[in-house]
Amino acid sequence: MVLGDDAVDSGDISPQQGLAASAKEDLPTNDALELMESILQRLQPSDRHEIRDMITNRGWLSGVLLMMSGLFWWIAVGKGATALNNADMPLSLLGEFDFAKLAMIVPGLVFLATVVWSVGRERGHASMSNIGGLLVVLALYYILEPLGFALLTDQVTTQTAMFGSLRLMALAVMIHYSAKLFIDAILLQWVRTQMIHMPVELMPAFNGSSDEGQADEVGPAA
Repeated sequence: MVLGDDAVDSGDISPQQGLAASAKEDLPTNDALELMESILQRLQPSDRHEIRDMITNRGWLSGVLLMMSGLFWWIAVGKGATALNNADMPLSLLGEFDFAKLAMIVPGLVFLATVVWSVGRERGHASMSNIGGLLVVLALYYILEPLGFALLTDQVTTQTAMFGSLRLMALAVMIHYSAKLFIDAILLQWVRTQMIHMPVELMPAFNGSSDEGQADEVGPAA
């Protein structure tokens, strides 16, 4: 008879245990929750609908900047090589790259630096942030190197060097913001997917904590 009682008890409890286990499986891990909190606190969407709008807007702006970068490179570096005296630019001291190659290397370095820095920021990895800083310094060196040649040597005129550095800087800025906006869109898309499959609402908790923090800063009214 004991076996029968055990069978009845197991039959009564197993559906509830199955629901609890499935709900527990749907919950993100502590690392995922911490990452979601970091993203939401930094970008501060008000609700899920605003998250969707932010994904759309950031993805759209990222594509616009990426296309602008490509067109700018094609006009100012590819087609404008002769008019802007690209051949007069001295080879770089690091790697002996000409200006056309530098116009591809600098955006690549900036893109990698933005990705590595963004991942290091969200995950709290000091080593990745350090690598991002190294890549930024290297990109800045290549950007400012033509001006250095103009100031320290007579291999290139100041005007030609200035136009060269400005073109490299423009490419670096557009690529940086394009990559940054795209990474934010990807992160928000991941957060939205996680929130859709979560059995509890996450947004009110963040909004409530933010409101409480503001109330504590303001203090009670007289």
